[in-house]
Amino acid sequence: MISNGKISAGIDIGSRSVKVVLWDGLNVTSRTIIPTGWYPGDSAAKAYQAALSQAGLERAEHILATGYGRFKADFADGQVTEITTHAKGISLTLPQARALIDIGGQDSKAMIIGEGGIVRDFAMNDRCAAGSGKFLEYLSSAMAMGVEEFAALGMESNNPALISTVCTVFAETEVLSLLAEGVSKQDAAAGVHRAIAKRVAQMAASLHPPAPIAFAGGVALNQCMVRELSNALGCDIIVPEYPLFNGALGAAVIAFERI
Repeated sequence: MISNGKISAGIDIGSRSVKVVLWDGLNVTSRTIIPTGWYPGDSAAKAYQAALSQAGLERAEHILATGYGRFKADFADGQVTEITTHAKGISLTLPQARALIDIGGQDSKAMIIGEGGIVRDFAMNDRCAAGSGKFLEYLSSAMAMGVEEFAALGMESNNPALISTVCTVFAETEVLSLLAEGVSKQDAAAGVHRAIAKRVAQMAASLHPPAPIAFAGGVALNQCMVRELSNALGCDIIVPEYPLFNGALGAAVIAFERI
């Protein structure tokens, strides 16, 4: 792929945030992120305009939208699935990866990646909050703290508590009961991370993922989850520099290929 002086845009409309990447065929020219809010289409338009302004541009030659809200970006030239864009994005930033796990706000995905970012197989969990960023948000809120503090506490634990349920509502009750019994906040936080990691690893195991395995999505910024997912998979995992923008990058690259 070579630059031809044109710019493409990838817009990833997730449940929590909208990410936009502009791509010139060789480099990312800008990245923007804003909360999705109640009106995904409006948020996508705002994020896109912010990315253009950051790059000093008026428009992109081709725009592709991805993510759960991709059909809300009515100004885009087309839509492409998250599975396709995440595989394409990681093939660019971590070309050695042969499998990818993405944990987003409302679902988790695992995929096997072939040459050129082609998806060979995939599995998804999109019917239950367990195994998603929402599960982390819910349980950290139950312990009266933010997700970042929750992750930092988990990193201090060497003895994660056993969380036996994968139901979000029952898990809250179980965590609060453990705390009442004297389990430390550190061990409880680590236990929640471990429970999610095990669920995601079980999903990924159905694909028999080859190493190296990459980890993307917003939850990949959580070092406790990186540790627990690595333990659950039984191997090291690699995280790209901008894991939150992986889907948007993949969409931008595919959009450039269509110019």
